[in-house]
Amino acid sequence: MATSSKPATSILAALATVPRRSSDNLPPRSPAGFCIEGRVPLDTIALEVSGLGQIPHPVPPETAAALHAASKPARHGLREATRLDRRVRDTGEIAAQALTLRWKSGGLRALLAEVARGLGLPRLEAHVHNLLVYAPGQFFKPHQDTEKHPGMVATLVLVWPSPHIGGELRVRVRDTEANFTSEHLRARALRWCAFYADCQHEVMPVTDGWRIVLTFDLVVPSTTSARAPRVHQPLLAAMRTQLGAEADPPRTTPWVLLLDHQYTEHGLRWNLLKGMDRVHAGALRAAAEVHGFTVHLALAKIHQQWTATSSYGGRYDDSDEAEPDELIDEDMALDFWVGADDRPRRKAVLPIRPHEVESLTATDESFLVDEEYEGYMGNYGETFDYWYRRAAVVIQNPLTAEAGRFTTDFDAALTDALRLADEGRDTELTQRLRAAAKTIEAQCRSRGRTLLRAYLTLARSLSDATQARWLCEGFSSVDLEPGDAPVLVALTERWGLPWMRSLIRAWTLREGSPPAASWSPTGARVSRLWPRALAKLVRASQKVGLHAAIVEELLVCCGTALRTADQSLAKQPPSIRNATLEERLLAVSELVAALALSEDTATHFDAIVGHLRAIPSLYPLRALRPLLEALPSGASAPANIRALRVDSIAALRHALARRELAQEDCTVEEVEWTCRCPDCSAVIRWATSPTRDALTLSIAETRREHVRTRLQAADAPIRTETIKTGSPHKLILHKPKDLSKRRRAIRQRWADDLATLLA
Repeated sequence: MATSSKPATSILAALATVPRRSSDNLPPRSPAGFCIEGRVPLDTIALEVSGLGQIPHPVPPETAAALHAASKPARHGLREATRLDRRVRDTGEIAAQALTLRWKSGGLRALLAEVARGLGLPRLEAHVHNLLVYAPGQFFKPHQDTEKHPGMVATLVLVWPSPHIGGELRVRVRDTEANFTSEHLRARALRWCAFYADCQHEVMPVTDGWRIVLTFDLVVPSTTSARAPRVHQPLLAAMRTQLGAEADPPRTTPWVLLLDHQYTEHGLRWNLLKGMDRVHAGALRAAAEVHGFTVHLALAKIHQQWTATSSYGGRYDDSDEAEPDELIDEDMALDFWVGADDRPRRKAVLPIRPHEVESLTATDESFLVDEEYEGYMGNYGETFDYWYRRAAVVIQNPLTAEAGRFTTDFDAALTDALRLADEGRDTELTQRLRAAAKTIEAQCRSRGRTLLRAYLTLARSLSDATQARWLCEGFSSVDLEPGDAPVLVALTERWGLPWMRSLIRAWTLREGSPPAASWSPTGARVSRLWPRALAKLVRASQKVGLHAAIVEELLVCCGTALRTADQSLAKQPPSIRNATLEERLLAVSELVAALALSEDTATHFDAIVGHLRAIPSLYPLRALRPLLEALPSGASAPANIRALRVDSIAALRHALARRELAQEDCTVEEVEWTCRCPDCSAVIRWATSPTRDALTLSIAETRREHVRTRLQAADAPIRTETIKTGSPHKLILHKPKDLSKRRRAIRQRWADDLATLLA
């Protein structure tokens, strides 16, 4: 994300290079932009160390040695931990509690004022942190300071006059480095250096003598408010062009500028911004507020995935060092927000398209928080994943702010949209929904039925039929409930019969493709093809005056969905067909109850009966009792329904007329065998014989798996086990011990169904 050529960002870049005038109302800039150094007289501060008394200046070698002896090895931070590792930090430390400082009148105030001016900060307070004593050879490798106090933005290092050589302090931000050399043999002043807390810095090894420094944590007081910058007219015009009414096309996404410095959630506040971040953010905020735009600070989480290659150009192996090659993918999201009042906002994550984000500096290793290497996996090559953390200024015009709320606070944004619908502000409503289209679709997919009434209400209030259809079509007819009938009436009145009939077809049939639901079993139930309370929905729709053509369209589509789903299910093995039979019969019975309310009941019933007879493998005559109870009965029933009842009764009588097997007979009945290969034929002969003994098959693994799979597909009540001894292993088949009890239960169900149908 290099510097953009877009107007607003180009103007911000110029703010960092144009010489400042006193009238610019901008803070003075330090030489390096991130650090400042200077000197104060020797008598500015007096230092006492517990047990050693006042420390003179310059410090004699014997006093320096005593200070070092009184110190403890300094620790260093590593993420959330604090470690002692002299390979990283080798120096002595005396804690602040053992130090007494006496400042010359006005000395500290003058020093902090100079530091604040140099770092471009409004006001600073200093908290003494420690006294560090570097003996010859000691050092501190590159590191960053942690935020030890609320509002901490920088570190102040004051070098006590002690003769030494080496110990140079190097401070860097990305590719820019500033060096602070404090080595001397005779000091005539106290030298100091201040830098922002997010700067990488290191202390080079002391060559000779003793380097003694006081360190302070610099804090912006909580009572300090950000100084209002002057409105920059070119930036004001640029923001109007990019975000305002003049934007062409209208802006529907936030305008985001990544900041240059690093911030934590505790440190990201308007009055704690560092360096040119303060200048840029202040200028943007001033311009945005003139236009009435919403302004936030935010933290962005950036993820990049790269291909990986060896340093020699080939694929990585154990002998090479992998390095990133080509960017595969990048995503970004804003997940922490601070309002213009400097208070954190509780918002959901807002995804941002990386190519739309502006930045004056590239996202480099200084912002890196984590990385991961994935080696060669066979299906894809080596990859590097990198995660970065950057702060940003986020500006939204009213339209993008509302669109963003659909992502960060969906329910509140939806409530506001419904208010616009109620007030008849359809133009504004249309703009909001269009700007948040992807989020609205995603919420529909994830929350389904819970959003149906709201979406249908919004669709009724829009001025564009195409947009209204888009808003509604993500649902399914399965989601409909009787209470939705009034909204269906309103939609039909608003958009007309053809529009509503087309929507019903889309909900039920997905525009001619297989239905969204099928009879596939999910746990103990099967997925549905139409509303659970379909008959109640039809009655409610008729009661509130929904056009009969819409009711008929719904019922016709349900019948089409049934035939489409059954055609697919008929190709499945008996195990799946048997598992869904009970639930399917209940569902079709509900459909029959709804069809009975239709204005063309006879046609619907004729289609249903014809369908049941066409697929006997799905609807066995002996199992139709629940469905026949839902259909009309008696002499007034249609002839085809009476014939179906007669045939079902005959099938039950025929099944009950068969000789009942003896209790000790273990013949397996009522199985639709799906394979007749030699192995399966041997199993079938055994299963249909009266023997209780197990069957042992010494066959290879592929043949054993075939037999197991075919038994499962046939829904045969046979248990299998494998004995892994000998070669090949043995497949043992067992008939159920309660086979006779199962047969009796089936016959009793047939007898009960027959009695019900004859009653």
